[in-house]
Amino acid sequence: MSLDDDRAAGLNREPLKVDRRRRPERRLEILRAVMTLLEQGNRRVTTAELAAQVGLSEAALYRHFSGKDAIFQALTDYLKDHLFHFSDKIPTDVSPLSRLRLLLEYHLKFFAEHPGLCRIFLVEGVMTPAESQVMSRIVREYVRLIRTILNDARDAGEVSASLALDAAADFFVGLIQAATLRFVISGFTVTPTTDLSDSWEFFRLGVGAGG
Repeated sequence: MSLDDDRAAGLNREPLKVDRRRRPERRLEILRAVMTLLEQGNRRVTTAELAAQVGLSEAALYRHFSGKDAIFQALTDYLKDHLFHFSDKIPTDVSPLSRLRLLLEYHLKFFAEHPGLCRIFLVEGVMTPAESQVMSRIVREYVRLIRTILNDARDAGEVSASLALDAAADFFVGLIQAATLRFVISGFTVTPTTDLSDSWEFFRLGVGAGG
């Protein structure tokens, strides 16, 4: 999600636009604008493009974020919040395997509603090398989360006792990445939830779930 900083190029000469929205509301609007530009396939989003998208001057944009790194940080925080904080979305009184099924559906729906973030989750070419490393760490953290749930499922006897947890966790995350990649390649016409039931059944059988 590389953002070219037009301030350094001396391009911030447009008239000042007054920002009358509350700061949290405007920050979220800016993040949504980044997602929209990413959805459109922009490989290098400039601050001028971003400011124009939300109807601000670049000077006003930097009153909400200190720079492009801060915008990327806020974007990854938004993604992490939905990847890892889902207790209000997924019931806690279900079995580990059922939890994984619900988690798969929840996250595929999330990416269907946030097409621009698919490029981020896939660690595609929209990011700088440093940003890609950050996102790679987030994906690895997500794999560890899935591994923990799979371990609970194994302890509960829901999956094969000899299940290779690391491989199974990679398999699960691969389902999401494959679905989001197809979404991107299709021009965001084939939604990530397409074939959800078949994908889950394939995974369920792969981990040795009975019945």
